[in-house]
Amino acid sequence: MPAYIRPIGTLKTYLGGQSEAVVESGRTVREILVELGIPSAMVAGVLLNDVLQSKDYRVRDGEVIKLIAVIGGG
Repeated sequence: MPAYIRPIGTLKTYLGGQSEAVVESGRTVREILVELGIPSAMVAGVLLNDVLQSKDYRVRDGEVIKLIAVIGGG
């Protein structure tokens, strides 16, 4: 069973504007970011059920992981 990655905000550009990517479970969020071409430094937060997780979190079947983008300013 797959898992789902939902990038929020500007991170959608790395998925060609798509709001969700279907990914293989059993790998870490960090590994999935590499596969999707999303720079790890651009991800400020990894959320599972609105709970903050590490990029080393291993994704399980059926989970929906939200990625929150770094916000710049100055």
